[in-house]
Amino acid sequence: MDDSPTKHLLGPKKKVKIHPNTVTVKYATHFPQPGDEGYDDAPSFEDFSSFVEETSDRKRLTSGGPTSKPCRTFLGSLDGQSKPCADQKVSGGVGGQLQSFGEACVFSSRLTWGALFIAALAHGCVALLTRLAADRSRVPSLELLFIRSVIQVLSVAVVYYHQEAPFGPSGYRLRLFFYGVCNVISITCAYTSFAIVPPSNGTIMWRATTTVFSAILAFLLIDERLGLIDMVTVVSSVFGLCLVMVPNIISENRLGFWKEAFGYTMTVMAGLTAALSMIIYRSIKEKVSMWTALFTFGWTGTLWGACTMFVLQEPIIPLDGETWAYLLSICICSTIAFLGVYYALNRLHPALVSTVQHLEIVVAALLQLLVLHMAPSIYDVIGGFIIIVSVIMLAAVKLFWVGKSRRQEYEEILDSPIK
Repeated sequence: MDDSPTKHLLGPKKKVKIHPNTVTVKYATHFPQPGDEGYDDAPSFEDFSSFVEETSDRKRLTSGGPTSKPCRTFLGSLDGQSKPCADQKVSGGVGGQLQSFGEACVFSSRLTWGALFIAALAHGCVALLTRLAADRSRVPSLELLFIRSVIQVLSVAVVYYHQEAPFGPSGYRLRLFFYGVCNVISITCAYTSFAIVPPSNGTIMWRATTTVFSAILAFLLIDERLGLIDMVTVVSSVFGLCLVMVPNIISENRLGFWKEAFGYTMTVMAGLTAALSMIIYRSIKEKVSMWTALFTFGWTGTLWGACTMFVLQEPIIPLDGETWAYLLSICICSTIAFLGVYYALNRLHPALVSTVQHLEIVVAALLQLLVLHMAPSIYDVIGGFIIIVSVIMLAAVKLFWVGKSRRQEYEEILDSPIK
């Protein structure tokens, strides 16, 4: 017996007589290659196979045999009229599964970009809350990392709920550990640079270098390329970040060449290790969920913070409720941002994920204007506008143009006389 996937999709073979004058058309399927537009959003054959299995199981459960039965609505209630389910007849076979699969892919793409925008909003809130906590109680950065990591360790409950190995499956544990180390080094280098150079400059440099290094490392390590439009939007967004840095560099008090060089070197190291951590997760995303990645970041950050915050800094114990409210809000927002970013990494190029997070600078500037009444400069406005336009154009290309082409391909298959 031939158990090939083609036989399961097309059903039993039938003898068909073809008239000599019949015109046959040969359909060629093109799968996007790395670097093509829509490569990140293109569904794989494995995705379609799993979707076919799910829909086939549902049909077995919901089908009532050869006799006609009333249809059920979306919420499970019976339709008032006792007539055959026309929708089930139309959606039967490969054509209906292709159409449903196409709609599911479009919805998944929208959900991915929604998670990215929520992550950027949460990152902007973290920037403001960190400043408020520092102004209120002078909480050291490593202590903040330790508190955040301790709370994120609680994600192990979700890991066990999904019956996953908390330290990763066998064969992937070393890479998962290296991923956690890279994340912790990135945060430590960034916080160290914030103590030397202005935090606004350090944050912008951190984001810019993360984007650049993620594009380079993805090409070198996992052979993922950026399309032409993707590259244009990434470069323009990085240019917007550079514009935001101009007034800060002009008005910056000179600390000495070597001290400034060390501070900005730390931001570059933070961007390099952050990009490397995303590339590592991208390479193991099929076996490691984002909850396992969150737990790994939590326990490595807890150990690192406990070992270093007493040596490199002087930790304090906040005594007022307002500071603790800021700290808990930082933990919640950073966790939401983490989950949004790593959910998107399952489908999108790391450089694109990092580019969308440039909106953090814009969100932080708006919150500072509303809460702290700090007016942005003309460079902040122009740079923020370029970032917003670049990210919106990138999202529009991925959601509308690429999604439209995917839907057109499914419609061509469904409307074709050969199925």
